[in-house]
Amino acid sequence: MISGSLLPSALAHWLGVRAIAIAPEQIAMREGMRAGVAVGAVMIVALKLAMPLMAWSAFAAFWTCLVDPGGLLRTRLMTMLKFASAGTCVTGIMAAASGLGTVPAFIGLGVFAFVCGLARMRGAIATQISVLVAIVAVVAVCYPQSPVGALQLSGLFAAGAVWATLVCVLAWPVDPYAPQRQACSAIFREQGYMTRRLLDFMPPGSAPQAVHHQTISAFRRDIRSRIELARSKIEVLSAGAFTSRTRAVLLPAIEAADRIFIAVMAFEHAVLSGANPPTARRTVRLVAATLHRVARESLRPEPRPEALDAQIRFLRILGQRETDVFTKGAHQCAQALTDLQTAWRNTGTQNSATSPLQSSTKMAAAPADRTIFVRHAARLSVAVLVAYAISLKLNLSYAYWAMMAVVVVTQPSVSTTLPRTIERVAGSIAGGLLAAVMGVLFPLWAILLMVFPLAAATIALRSVNYTLCVMFMTQLFVLVTDLVSPALGWDVALSRSINNIIGSLVGLAACLLLWPEKRQAPLSEQVAAAFKANIRYAALASSTEPVAWEQIDKARREAGTTSTRAEILCQQAKVEGLRRTDYLDTNAAILFQLRKLAGAASVWWMENSSATSTHARNRASFYANLATKQDQEPLTLQTMQTLLADMDSDAF
Repeated sequence: MISGSLLPSALAHWLGVRAIAIAPEQIAMREGMRAGVAVGAVMIVALKLAMPLMAWSAFAAFWTCLVDPGGLLRTRLMTMLKFASAGTCVTGIMAAASGLGTVPAFIGLGVFAFVCGLARMRGAIATQISVLVAIVAVVAVCYPQSPVGALQLSGLFAAGAVWATLVCVLAWPVDPYAPQRQACSAIFREQGYMTRRLLDFMPPGSAPQAVHHQTISAFRRDIRSRIELARSKIEVLSAGAFTSRTRAVLLPAIEAADRIFIAVMAFEHAVLSGANPPTARRTVRLVAATLHRVARESLRPEPRPEALDAQIRFLRILGQRETDVFTKGAHQCAQALTDLQTAWRNTGTQNSATSPLQSSTKMAAAPADRTIFVRHAARLSVAVLVAYAISLKLNLSYAYWAMMAVVVVTQPSVSTTLPRTIERVAGSIAGGLLAAVMGVLFPLWAILLMVFPLAAATIALRSVNYTLCVMFMTQLFVLVTDLVSPALGWDVALSRSINNIIGSLVGLAACLLLWPEKRQAPLSEQVAAAFKANIRYAALASSTEPVAWEQIDKARREAGTTSTRAEILCQQAKVEGLRRTDYLDTNAAILFQLRKLAGAASVWWMENSSATSTHARNRASFYANLATKQDQEPLTLQTMQTLLADMDSDAF
């Protein structure tokens, strides 16, 4: 089990401020070791037998490890066997078609690219299989063979895939639910970091709160994204097993984290507003320590409810009087953890939260618009053929790397294709340079030894960060190619980098020019949506009338997710450098004010009582009127700035 402490929290959130996704808790060491053994063993045999074509077995072994979805053994085995059979057939067909000439190769490549692109509509596992089968097709077309040679190449692929399947199934067994547990644990751990960091702002003379607005937004954005992502992972996991014990353990933990998040945001708002009663530091320290304890328990297959007894008791003692936001927050945290304890104790007797999960799962399973997948399949097919034509025209060495880049980069949406292009180009250049240095300086035996750690690192980091994964994958492919071919390291690495850039640009151009879908809402519209969602949350939270928890929870989650989407788009626009700085700064300032408003709304909801003051009633009336008014008038940046400036001083 890998802890998120491998990556310092400060570095993780420095990346988060810049909307760079990284999930250190998802490092998969055992899966990486399997891949290292599977690929390394094949390469040793290939060199021993002096069979360069056995690189196909190494590639097949690596791709089989990559297609392994994790989870239950039956699902994993079926996925790997489906890929092995499909990859074996595609290898033989494309190698034989390429041997017959350019026209059959073009036809076969276009057909397989279209079919693989269309397979996305069958779900996440089918998408993973189809992407890798498409990669097999584009590599095989660069290995023209006679029918007999194509059959031999298919055999080598099948041997490598079967070998890797055996290694993945038999070596280093992994808890099938470890990724879900790690994702759940990471939520509590990050909330603990967010809470403990407030101690730095409590002493007199701390820096003005405006200096820290990016950090505030990054923490909230990261935690909100983690909550929604973990919830979706658990729903996918349990889609066919409503009595899953793991779901009954983890889903209540996600709900408890969501409830505690309200208290943590309220603490943050109070601290940065200078409202620090005597109980503040003690409450913050206790809540932070409690969150780290829950994070550790969430990693256990069988969490111990009694392990939280002491923390809950201390939180209840602090929250007895409920005289300020910190004592009220302590009481809310204690109540959320008590409910979590109850759910954990009842794990074996009932299936918790069945109705919400079933409804959300049904919502997730709603059929998507098939035209999206048809358009993507056609776009992918054309893009792959264009990349193939360019490689033939320019006589590129290792042309399949350009087509591989097209397959991986081209996504159904332009908004995901652009960042994927940037990440792949950056990873390819960095990996190519490192591989070139190793190929020139290292002797043959050292290069062979490097295959194991590079294959292991690629698989271990595939769910952590795409750029890191591509960087290690590039080194692996370059060194494997260098082992079985006479080319020098610099030549292979340079070809890999150039071809990847060409393929990535072709894929991006295809998304922009070929049957473009409706573009993502512009930044101003997303900021306006976040503004509306946060105002609705503030109106409900400040209401003097009783509001159901379901309404509050829905409004709070919508406010968080809309703000997160707008912030990520704003950060990406800054990285791209295609927008005016003053325009982006204005949007960022509005989003920061909305984060502060959400924190203030959490405070108002926690402080709500039957004996409301005149000030509270005026505030409730103000936000209720504003929520009604905003749905009737268009929102511009100037309008939002003016409204935020006129809002209740409690928010700022």
